[in-house]
Amino acid sequence: MSRSMPLKAVIFDVYNTLFRNDTSCWMDTFRDICRIQGLPISPEDFWTRWKTFEVRFRQTRTNLDHPETSPPFKTYQAAWREAFVSAFDSLGIRGDPDHAAQMSVDGLASRDPYADTLPFLEYVGKKWKRSVLTNADNDSILPLLARHNLAFDAVVTSEMARAYKPDPRVFRRILEETDVLPQEALYIGDTLLDDVHGAKMAGIPAAWLNRNGADPDPQLLAPDYQVAGLGELMPILDSLKGG
Repeated sequence: MSRSMPLKAVIFDVYNTLFRNDTSCWMDTFRDICRIQGLPISPEDFWTRWKTFEVRFRQTRTNLDHPETSPPFKTYQAAWREAFVSAFDSLGIRGDPDHAAQMSVDGLASRDPYADTLPFLEYVGKKWKRSVLTNADNDSILPLLARHNLAFDAVVTSEMARAYKPDPRVFRRILEETDVLPQEALYIGDTLLDDVHGAKMAGIPAAWLNRNGADPDPQLLAPDYQVAGLGELMPILDSLKGG
């Protein structure tokens, strides 16, 4: 891609970009929920049932054609509690949805970074502004960053913005708080819809961190760069003027 302005900021997604958040991470949380609540179901089966309800929230929370007409904002904790209520009801078992939702939020706050995360953040911080834009509750992301002693020029969560990626409004907010123009930033994320398509809709160049070799989606806006690891972005960033 051609860039008319020097790169001034690198903006990051968090989960599955900087920190692990795959199914195995969630299974640890669900094992704890089942054990503590004494639920008569395997963690795997409980996760599968809960996920069917949780996915519905993700599919309906943002009107992609008209983001301003999206449903009223709901935090993950509130949405996850509702999914736990539905899962318990559908399974015919008694459980504590408030506790389960809190365990899920707390689980996100204790995820582990990828091996390339901390070295890459240090590298970026020496040359450019670095910011975070994440679909996450404050109670997940803020303790996570503090736990690893990570500071950013700006942090915007979906809870702060009261909207979810790929809504262009949340991308505009992180640009404002980072104090850069769209063409002065590069957004890095792992999902084509929420991260790449959303960033491009807001005019921000985007890099797709495709750690697992997923196939592209021709129906979505294409990334400007595609890499399998953060380290592959170092020469790309260095090639951009203003680094």
